[in-house]
Amino acid sequence: MSQLSLFEVEASEVIIPDDVVSPLESNKSTKSKEFKKQQERWSRYVKAVQDSFNCSWFEASKLLISHRDKRESIRIKLAE
Repeated sequence: MSQLSLFEVEASEVIIPDDVVSPLESNKSTKSKEFKKQQERWSRYVKAVQDSFNCSWFEASKLLISHRDKRESIRIKLAE
């Protein structure tokens, strides 16, 4: 087994949770710990979409929001 295979993450179909919100959609104070957690979670999901679809951050954000709002599954590699 290759050492790199330890870091590979399988792609799976997921439905984006409603609480995965962009910093612009957040209702938390920008100086709060909750905002920072939301921002980090948002970044992790956008990066997963970006890596899976080989697209820009902006395109990945649009795709993520679209799938989240429509409650459609999307195939991404999301490391826990």
